[in-house]
Amino acid sequence: LMASLVLGFVALLLAPAAAFSSPGPAGRVSAPSRSALLCSAASVPVGALTEPQSQVLYDGQCMVCLTNKALLNWFDRGRKRISFVDIRSSSYSGDEHGGVSYEDAMAHFHVVANGMVTEGSEAVFAAYQAVGLGWFINVLRLPIVRWLVDGVYSFVSRHRHTISRFLPGGRALSNAVSSVH
Repeated sequence: LMASLVLGFVALLLAPAAAFSSPGPAGRVSAPSRSALLCSAASVPVGALTEPQSQVLYDGQCMVCLTNKALLNWFDRGRKRISFVDIRSSSYSGDEHGGVSYEDAMAHFHVVANGMVTEGSEAVFAAYQAVGLGWFINVLRLPIVRWLVDGVYSFVSRHRHTISRFLPGGRALSNAVSSVH
């Protein structure tokens, strides 16, 4: 999640490329092939997309998640390559979203695309690749950079609610969430 924030801010400084790039190793994909998930979006012409290719599962009461959602929406620029599913919605059903349970969705970032589920930092990469930042994702997949991204992702994932308190609007949202529990 923090990696996605860093990715978003760095990418704002750089003009996003329209081309997708090939995937790299790491992350978990619950399907026969990780490359099928990430390369499938590359084989579809931009104008041919009528439905979102990827569903991003997010926590609607987490400022880190909401910030990531806003960045992904900005990079998508209305092309509808991704859609968002609030896991805190009363209508959320893991069976309808790749079999990802609420508990697992709360623990890790997930992207569901073409019947395949990606989680963790690889899911962050898949989401940003889906909105056209594959070229930048390949830089983040370089071994030493990937090691740092995975470390930052792990830390932010574990402490996202605490980090959310320090983001704009985060303290009010955190207090509202705490009062419900």
